[in-house]
Amino acid sequence: MTDHKTVIQVQPRFDFRDEWEVLAAKEDLKYEALDFSTQPALIESGLFEEYLEWYGSCGRTTSIHGFFIDVNPASGDPDFRALSQARCRKSCETAVALGASNVVFHSSCFPFLRGVYLEVWSKRCADFYQLLASEYDLNIFIENSPDIDTTAIRALMERITDRRVGVCLDVGHANYSHDKIGRWFEDLGQWIGYLHLSDNMGTYDDHLPLGEGNVDWAEADRLWRDLDRDTFITLEINGLVAAARAVEFLKGKGYFGYNKQEKG
Repeated sequence: MTDHKTVIQVQPRFDFRDEWEVLAAKEDLKYEALDFSTQPALIESGLFEEYLEWYGSCGRTTSIHGFFIDVNPASGDPDFRALSQARCRKSCETAVALGASNVVFHSSCFPFLRGVYLEVWSKRCADFYQLLASEYDLNIFIENSPDIDTTAIRALMERITDRRVGVCLDVGHANYSHDKIGRWFEDLGQWIGYLHLSDNMGTYDDHLPLGEGNVDWAEADRLWRDLDRDTFITLEINGLVAAARAVEFLKGKGYFGYNKQEKG
């Protein structure tokens, strides 16, 4: 690895946990638990405690992906806002129970609304996420989704004073946004402490293996290195085989903390 301290993570699936454990042990990978992001359905299945026990005891879970479907903790509807905030709190409670230190939430900001809407959204979110960080002593990272540019998250982060609240830059999401990847790093770089890596063709969130879309990974790696900061990095790739290929891609290129491996 390079001088940059990175934690490379994957998002395993509980149903195939033994196979994921083999890959994680081989490549020294940590886990960002995605399985809890649809927690109501998981609780209804009766498997929540079983999932909790495994993720908590495996020794690899550093992060959890919080609720993101139909969640808006800054909603103008007070009932929906309260429900969304309760969902976010449940994600934080789960992270604490797992011994994880990070929770990633989507920004959930309507991307085409600005003005008063953005002012209210950024203030409500800043107040709420800082409250979560303080109450649960967790790092809260806000991911660019469904953001079309840097405006909303920058407005949010300019209100943040708690260093435990930062930005999770999803490089794949940035690739199909209105802003170039360099703009995302330029505008949000001082707050970026977490990355999601996946590839796409610049139109949809395809979650392709790295190198199989049109993301400029050499540029993304250079911009990340310029941050010169400890970073959690999740390979947000669909499936075990694709995740293993993503690791090999990074190793082969020498990207995101890996020393380049020459082919023999």
